[in-house]
Amino acid sequence: MTPNAHWLLLDAGNSALKWALMTPDGRLGPAHGSLRNGPPAAMTAALANEWSGRKEWAVHAAFGCAVAAAAVLQAVQQAVRQAFGLPVRWFEAQPHFEHGGVSLRNGYRNPLQLGVDRWHALIAARAAYPDRPLVVVTAGTATTVDGISADGRFVGGAIAPGVRLMFESLARGTANLPFAAGTLVALPDNTDDAICSGVIGAQLGLIERFARGFERDHGAALLVLSGGFASRLAPHVGAGTALPAVAREENLVLRGILLRAQALTAAAEARR
Repeated sequence: MTPNAHWLLLDAGNSALKWALMTPDGRLGPAHGSLRNGPPAAMTAALANEWSGRKEWAVHAAFGCAVAAAAVLQAVQQAVRQAFGLPVRWFEAQPHFEHGGVSLRNGYRNPLQLGVDRWHALIAARAAYPDRPLVVVTAGTATTVDGISADGRFVGGAIAPGVRLMFESLARGTANLPFAAGTLVALPDNTDDAICSGVIGAQLGLIERFARGFERDHGAALLVLSGGFASRLAPHVGAGTALPAVAREENLVLRGILLRAQALTAAAEARR
């Protein structure tokens, strides 16, 4: 990589595209952004307009992972090609990641079936907190709760509708319930608080139940909380319980993509 080159890192999620640059010193840089998924032509135009003319970025390569629809991927790829003249290297899940002292084994029955966003979030969490048991919660369009043993094995995880999906399902699937704007309380006495308490309580119940089951087999874990709805859950996770400490982490998927790209580049250089 040339001295001033950057990598463009792309996380194409179910609801939005998130992107960031890797700076020449190997870190996520201050240049970053997001765009909600929409009509492909509009996405391509918006992203190409955002990125075009950024010659000072000196983008040398583009790496990403995607769970979005194929049309969204095509829109993103077209924007990257228009802005930088580059293809996108889309990563998939893998049986094992090893690079720079970070080791993670994929314990899924079929390792390639694991959501690629989950896999890269787990890589980043393992890098941030090596050699200890982790429960990694990503609160996005879906809420995922995944366990990593102290010796670096992903042992399994759960998937549930995310916070917004739960609110939307009640508003869409019932005649009289609103898209609630309440708060989590112990004994709700109005519909907005009742819905909010049910939705957030369901999310917390999943997290707490998984964490307790994980602890029985793998020891007390650090709970790593990330994702767009993490702020809705963070004040309540573990409140009044014996759950482990909670750490908030941002951009786990993008950080995992960066580590994966660095591993790929190192392997290519070693073969030369």
